[in-house]
Amino acid sequence: MAFPVTVLPELTTPVYSAVIDSGVLLKLTKHTSEAFPAAVCGLLLGLDANSVLQVTHAFPFPPSESSGTTSSNDDASAPRSKANVRYQADMIRLLKEVNIEANPVGYYMSSYLGGFFNQALVDNLVALQAANPNSIVLVHDVTRSSQSSVSLKAYRLSAQFLATNKASGGKFSSEAVVKNNLTYLDILEELPISIKNSHLATALLQHLDSPAFTRKGDPTSFVSTSALAPNFDSLDLAIDPYLEKNVEFLLESVDDYYAEQGTFNYFQRQLAREQSKIQQWIQKTRSENALRERANLPTVSEDDWQKHFKFPTEPSRLDNLLISAQINQYCNQIEEYSSVVSSKLFAIQNGLDIHN
Repeated sequence: MAFPVTVLPELTTPVYSAVIDSGVLLKLTKHTSEAFPAAVCGLLLGLDANSVLQVTHAFPFPPSESSGTTSSNDDASAPRSKANVRYQADMIRLLKEVNIEANPVGYYMSSYLGGFFNQALVDNLVALQAANPNSIVLVHDVTRSSQSSVSLKAYRLSAQFLATNKASGGKFSSEAVVKNNLTYLDILEELPISIKNSHLATALLQHLDSPAFTRKGDPTSFVSTSALAPNFDSLDLAIDPYLEKNVEFLLESVDDYYAEQGTFNYFQRQLAREQSKIQQWIQKTRSENALRERANLPTVSEDDWQKHFKFPTEPSRLDNLLISAQINQYCNQIEEYSSVVSSKLFAIQNGLDIHN
């Protein structure tokens, strides 16, 4: 799939970090959690100043009619759909009437087990960064957030990826990828993010955490606040389903990778076959031209092979890069969580050996 080639504006003040308002964080986590496991997204509003992108407001896009309980391409490409473009324009107009910053600075999306490397993401970021080079995407992994703290990361397309997209006309040929040294690690670049609370929210949190707010005589107050509170989570010997799903999706991504490699290998075989035919045609033409020269007849140009043969179209290498990036994402998540599971498995094995 070829992406539209756009002329990118000059980067006057590039941003290197993002500051997310706590209200924005609550809105997007509430939206993505309630819609889980469906894929949803929304628009981010704010401004960029002093190399920092400040996200001050956000609103969700309405769900599409075709969205169900699983992610769909309609939900993934929601920021660019006609219905949501009209909805976005109406919302921005209404926000301006109440003096709220209505400058689009990107969008947020939900992901399931870190599976967000796809062409829809690239399409959305190409379009957004063409209008505003400092646009980002906030990815909220609902499943990973349920395992630990909130999993929220900010990404944007790297300058290396945009240069390859522009040089190849959006086709990502092998020549353009090799020339620009583009790998799956260079598709997205992550920006550090920080959460900012308003002064009123900070005062409320400090008040809730104060000893005066704790109910006197409540026996659960010690259990909930003390560092010595009992925690039996480490004694749970069941294998984490989060890790099992990661391994399952990793195997599916590896199958997709081999399928994509098979498509490219088929193209190479077709190309080699056509090149062999062209060489045979050129050798035959040279022999015929030698006979024509002896008979004082006009010769045939060797460049006329272009009229008789046509090279097969090379498939885009972007799919291969995206699948490789997704495999790397699953591997990193498995490496992070496998240490806890491995210690449990060794403990179970030692217990069985002692029992036997």
